Amino acid sequence: MKSQKHILFISSWYPNRNNPTHGIFNLYFAKAAALYNQVSVIHVCSDENIAKDFEIVSDECENIKTITVYYKKVNNSFPFFSQLKKRANFLQAFDLAFETLTKTEMQPQLIQLNVVLPAGIGVMHLSKKHQIPFVVNENWSGYTKEDGNYKGFLTKYFTQKIIARAKKIMPTSTYLKEAMLSNGLNGDYEVVPNVVDVKKFIPLNLKQEGKIKFIHISSLVEREKNVSGIIKSFSEAFKINSNIELNIIGEGENKESLQKLTHDLNMSDRVFFKGRVTGEDLVKLINEAIALIMFSHYETFCLVNIETFACGKPVITSNAGAIPSYMNRDLGIMIEKNNQDQLREAILNLASNPNQFESNKIRNFAEKFSYENIGLQLNEIYESVIKKN
Repeated sequence: MKSQKHILFISSWYPNRNNPTHGIFNLYFAKAAALYNQVSVIHVCSDENIAKDFEIVSDECENIKTITVYYKKVNNSFPFFSQLKKRANFLQAFDLAFETLTKTEMQPQLIQLNVVLPAGIGVMHLSKKHQIPFVVNENWSGYTKEDGNYKGFLTKYFTQKIIARAKKIMPTSTYLKEAMLSNGLNGDYEVVPNVVDVKKFIPLNLKQEGKIKFIHISSLVEREKNVSGIIKSFSEAFKINSNIELNIIGEGENKESLQKLTHDLNMSDRVFFKGRVTGEDLVKLINEAIALIMFSHYETFCLVNIETFACGKPVITSNAGAIPSYMNRDLGIMIEKNNQDQLREAILNLASNPNQFESNKIRNFAEKFSYENIGLQLNEIYESVIKKN
């Protein structure tokens, strides 16, 4: 039976009306936690299209009450004053959300902060004001040396302050934990991997007819995902096996340059950019492919790998970041980062022998990342923190 603990989720990245897939993995964490606890969500984000300073939107879905507060973007004509106004609006939005929530719900016993900045500033504010302890779940790759975006005085100042006050720090991989520790972010760590909706990402018995399809899914951020390397390797593989094609799923600022590269390589009729795809349509595209290709320079977890496993499909993946911690020979082919020759050969290998991996074995591996399993792990952490507080 679900306990009566009330956990408040506050995320720096979270789905909203302006970006319905932003930080969707944090919604998955909330759903996992909600199997064993009462979970509410507060999300604060700017919106330049609202007419007033704040707009409060309340929603309830799958027993999770969500309060989203949109605040009007501040004009940057006078940088110093605009930054003060932006910070004041940001904190006021958190207060408005908390007041709205506690009109109908009991005060939360614990806050889970997902991704330290910027929401952590609001979490510290609420934690201090209402005497509520908080834990931190982290996905951000900026702490890693490959990414290198953990820099700047204010970023480091607030991150150090937030991490120091957190009762538990829950990175999604040991790789990310070590990266955070290497930056002096000491604390009580426990790795909690990302959640996969194994009831949605399922194997489908689709007939594999026509072209041999591969798929890539990402935000198309070139410095991280190395999508150009995939396209170049795929072009080389196509010279040997002309029966292959690639679907690229996602939107991002590098999309136009990647489309130009595809055109320059005369691969526009074999490499297709599908844009943002979600839900059943995404599951269908994964199932139509014989494998996912991820050729990343760095990864703190790579959720799409596990979603692909849940569909019973193997992956071709680079040995980037956290991936070697869970990847094995039953799940696909792991290659060296940025080794386009190895990627070409892996593509040709799978194209010539698409049934070399056991779908049931791959699917069973993904089950450990289910809502139920991750929810239980979160629940144990919550009980421990609340008991100590």
